[in-house]
Amino acid sequence: MEEVPTIRICSLLAAATLLATSGQPVLAKRTENAAALSRFAEARLAELSEDNDTAVEIYREKLKAQPQNLLIARKAFAKAIETGDFDLALSAVRIIDANGSIDAEMPLVLFADAFESRDWRRAGVALKRLEELGNFGFLSPPLQAWTNLAVNRKSPLDLKAVKDNRTARYYLQEQTILHLLARKEHARVRPLIDEIVEQNEARMAPVRVIAARHFLSVGMVDYARAILRFSGTSTESRLLNQIENGTARRNARAVNFEAGAAFTLQRLANDLGSQQAPFLALVSAQMADRIDEDTDYGHLVLARRYSDAGATELAFDEFAEIGPDSPYRLIALNANLAGLIEQDKFNLAISLVQDAIADDPDYPQLHLLKGQVLQMDQSYMEAAAAFKQAVTLAEQQGAKRSVLANYWLSLGGAQEQAGIWPQGLESLKKANELQPRSPTILNYLGYAQLERRENTEEAVAAIKEAFELRSTSPAITDSLGWAYFLTGEHEKAVKYLERALAGEPQDPTINEHLGDAYWTVGRKYEARYAWQSAKLFADKEDQDRLAKKIDLGLMAELVSP
Repeated sequence: MEEVPTIRICSLLAAATLLATSGQPVLAKRTENAAALSRFAEARLAELSEDNDTAVEIYREKLKAQPQNLLIARKAFAKAIETGDFDLALSAVRIIDANGSIDAEMPLVLFADAFESRDWRRAGVALKRLEELGNFGFLSPPLQAWTNLAVNRKSPLDLKAVKDNRTARYYLQEQTILHLLARKEHARVRPLIDEIVEQNEARMAPVRVIAARHFLSVGMVDYARAILRFSGTSTESRLLNQIENGTARRNARAVNFEAGAAFTLQRLANDLGSQQAPFLALVSAQMADRIDEDTDYGHLVLARRYSDAGATELAFDEFAEIGPDSPYRLIALNANLAGLIEQDKFNLAISLVQDAIADDPDYPQLHLLKGQVLQMDQSYMEAAAAFKQAVTLAEQQGAKRSVLANYWLSLGGAQEQAGIWPQGLESLKKANELQPRSPTILNYLGYAQLERRENTEEAVAAIKEAFELRSTSPAITDSLGWAYFLTGEHEKAVKYLERALAGEPQDPTINEHLGDAYWTVGRKYEARYAWQSAKLFADKEDQDRLAKKIDLGLMAELVSP
């Protein structure tokens, strides 16, 4: 699949044609063209200043006034997609199509409009155009299959065209499952669903959730529970918990032809997003939303695509549409919080998660999220309190040992950062007890003790075990190298720290550790170079120490913490 096609730009204005019979002076025509150019420039300036509403309105106005101007039509289409204005996008595509220069993704707009209008003839024509243009032709067979089902819901299942297309075949398994669900052929579909449940692949999690929600809608609660039994993702875990506490019926939703066609485009949107084609991914996500409006998964996919395209406000609005009962609520909230934190809007982030907790105070993962936000805001005492609440709720609800281990690790980390060290050590040990042989837990447990120069033998043993389990991790390799440094095996320290640096060359901690090790073995020039590299990326509080090392060399009081 290709990324955004090169936009073919025609001249802004056609050469002036004098209407001899009208008697209109040349000056009037030039004035009209100058005005048109001025409005186009105004639209471009509005775009540059991120005043999208003004830009959209100018493009809408100019598109109506100059329906033959392909430059304006293309700019209108691009801006319409960026802002979620389907009507403007549709008008632009129709003009571009009438001028014979339609791009490969544009028939999707015509298809979505026809599908939403139940005009199956136009939908078929749009799919023919899609196939003719090439890049997205593989979508034609699966979308045609959903169109056929919409026309005749008793038609036999025929996905041969999907199977025969090499790219479409990649989606055959999920398409078959969704078609059988839409046809309520439950006996035929169950072996296929059982297969994706046993495989427990993350990619098929949305299909498992769709299947579970479908079986909830037809009263097959036990089978819905069985589909989610491995809880491979937070969404599946959330829906399973709702089944167990009797609140899942509100998330029941049968699969129909709208849901199937929309999911085809949602899947494409996700795949294009992962291939760094944000505009095309956004086109696909918006057309899915047009076909099957106001679904939580549709809002999630569209929000992610807006986020990738830099439309953070639109992404925020889409995430906000995912209600507190949705199994996708946690993912949506997490993504929204990440966007706010990236903009240093910690107060708004904390307010958002507090509102979520008010809606669902007994959901431990919300308290975990609150703790993570507070931790990033360096409010370590408050973070520890939030993590403690998450631990308490998770234990009361009988969470899995692996989940509890993660909660205790988070609590121990916040306690350690807050200076509540004896309790922090006990929390980290509890995490290790719940999930022994976890490289992450072992590394944290060992390194936290090394930083305090206590229980050195036990700390080094934990880090060595972590390295045996995950030798490819630069962070764990750094911990091992630093452990060797602190226990006097300096040449070994250099070896492992150099290896860690190769994996994370800009990490300030690894660079500082390596500089200390270099200085100790007599490689003083390289030591200063490593410290200088560390100083480039270090926090302000560490930069002063690094500056002194660079000037004075390594002294006992300047050794890395």
